[in-house]
Amino acid sequence: MRLSSLLTIFLGAWLLVACAGKEPKPIEPVEQAMRKAMKQYHKERYFDAAERFNKMGLDYSGSALMDSITYMQAESQYQLKEFVLAAELFDEVISRYPRSTLVDQARYRIAESYWELSPVYGLDQSYTYRAINEYQALLDDFPDSEWAQIAEERLDACRYKLAWKEFKSAELYYRMTQYEAALNYLDDAVETWYDQPEIMERALFLKGLCQARMHRDVDARATLREYLEKYPDSERNSEARELLDRLQNG
Repeated sequence: MRLSSLLTIFLGAWLLVACAGKEPKPIEPVEQAMRKAMKQYHKERYFDAAERFNKMGLDYSGSALMDSITYMQAESQYQLKEFVLAAELFDEVISRYPRSTLVDQARYRIAESYWELSPVYGLDQSYTYRAINEYQALLDDFPDSEWAQIAEERLDACRYKLAWKEFKSAELYYRMTQYEAALNYLDDAVETWYDQPEIMERALFLKGLCQARMHRDVDARATLREYLEKYPDSERNSEARELLDRLQNG
């Protein structure tokens, strides 16, 4: 037998003996692993915590603590400002463990993730709409949740941002003397964001200005009268009254 063949056989046998002599490292109890991961989280070592919770998800996939493991993995990503990934993981808590006591909190944190991703009003507002949907889902499904009040406040703030975006678009068209386009935006704003009194007041006043600029005097007078009746204490009251007087005496 050739020397190379003997060496191959010897090496193979040695590897078998070596491997057989090493027992696989036992996996520690899930509670112990959870304590270690939570310790990293509370020390604000969120990257290490996220890695530990991720590994736990693989090692303890059948554990009764999987809802908590997934939730804390999501929380770690949230603290790392990985809001898209955090939202996906929070959603896993809801979809995989619908009976978990963490479901309402996970729903709230999804909404908060999209809230953090929501940009200033001038940019694309896709994440703002997602936040609205999630806050509303929380209020619909868990009206007595401890996060219900802040969800209502956030929901109102999101709606205000979208209403303000629509109003500013109308205002821009007005400044560009594209009054018909401005009116279209204003009508949409009034119809959609009726629960935003500041936007409603501004929109009605600007509507009167647009109609006056378009020489639709009858409509402008009606709009301005409505404005003065609804908002007698507005800072734009004197301007509206002056314009109405000009249109009436015109």
